[in-house]
Amino acid sequence: MQVHGFLSVADANLKTDAVTHQVLWTLAVRVLLIAAGFVSSIITARYLGPEGRGVFFYWTTLAAFAIQFGNLGLHSSNTYLLTKGRAPLSALAANSLWVSLIGGGILGGGLALSLSLIDGATGDKWSLLLPSLFLIPSGLYFLLGTNLLVAEGRIDEYNWFELANRYLGLAAMFFAAWYWRSPEALLVMISVVAGLMCLPLYRRMKALGGGGGSSFLLLREGFGYAMRAYLAAAFGFAVLRVNTLLVEKYTDAETLGVWSISAQLLDVILVIPSTIGLVLLPRIMRSEQPYQLMQTQLRLVTITLVLVCAAVVWLGNDFIMLVYGKAFAGAYTMLLWGLPGVFALGLTSILSQYLASAGIPLKLVFIWMIGLGVELVLAIWLIPNHGGVGAMLSLSAAYLLILGMVWVLAANHHNTQRKKTNG
Repeated sequence: MQVHGFLSVADANLKTDAVTHQVLWTLAVRVLLIAAGFVSSIITARYLGPEGRGVFFYWTTLAAFAIQFGNLGLHSSNTYLLTKGRAPLSALAANSLWVSLIGGGILGGGLALSLSLIDGATGDKWSLLLPSLFLIPSGLYFLLGTNLLVAEGRIDEYNWFELANRYLGLAAMFFAAWYWRSPEALLVMISVVAGLMCLPLYRRMKALGGGGGSSFLLLREGFGYAMRAYLAAAFGFAVLRVNTLLVEKYTDAETLGVWSISAQLLDVILVIPSTIGLVLLPRIMRSEQPYQLMQTQLRLVTITLVLVCAAVVWLGNDFIMLVYGKAFAGAYTMLLWGLPGVFALGLTSILSQYLASAGIPLKLVFIWMIGLGVELVLAIWLIPNHGGVGAMLSLSAAYLLILGMVWVLAANHHNTQRKKTNG
């Protein structure tokens, strides 16, 4: 018995060490990705200026919207089915490919039609629209394929794919910005890189899963979970990115360019909780004590975000002036108003991992829907008079509200499960 107990403790320590190693390695990779993001933002800011940067940011955001809305929650349901042993990798990989091609094509057509109806014509924007449309199916497949690597526990491979994708894209952006100095050229180059990166990912999926075909039955089995995950993620992404569209609508391209710098810096801060959540999700789904595991990570994220936000307040203005130049000085004030929101979103992302392991309660979807409604109302009220600052104010208010509701939902679910177990 003593030997068995010793081995159990040793196994637990080994698992903890493995998790720590994966988190630290993934954070190291994220630092490199952050560096690439900073360099890309400097390239676009310096070579394109505020107006060109705003145009480039707008069209890449549209493509990101389509990718987020086109994944059908498959990245979450794939992880759930694979970690629970309810589906083979080969079938999930094949489903991901077909959803990316068909869903990407449909969403691309819908995006082009929507822009045509909104703007009256897209004739003068085809050079921006076409590469943005090409980004959608390739971005979808890269998202779904790399998430399957995470579900398989192949964090190292996932990280290498992320690094290759980001740095090849960065090299392409630098060449396009230096040689052509136009947002159209940058969009073309990153769309080419995105398509090329899907080829080795496809080959890796075939090698890991074999030659199995797609399965409509698996799509149907995971449909309920996928739709809940899809709606929660879609509303969450909309809260994060809808202000880009509203700032573009109510202000000018220069203001949008300045605001995009503050938004990108907030994305950098979110790397920390998103990295922990990435490694945590497959493990929390397999854990017998998911709530306790989530609480441990929540405390770590809270302390880390407090320190990071303090550093941003202290050094943010000097950093923006040094790196981006005086033309982007207004980004610091916007950034300060966005910090409460990014802090709340970081904690929410960890709490959401526990709720994902619990099957994603439908209430979580309604929470994000409420948050999006609050954010839209506040943004439409504040942005016309306060510009980018108003956008950040509405974002922070919405995320603080969402955090409170998600925290209550997670605690109530845990208490309910504990009563069922004790009863």
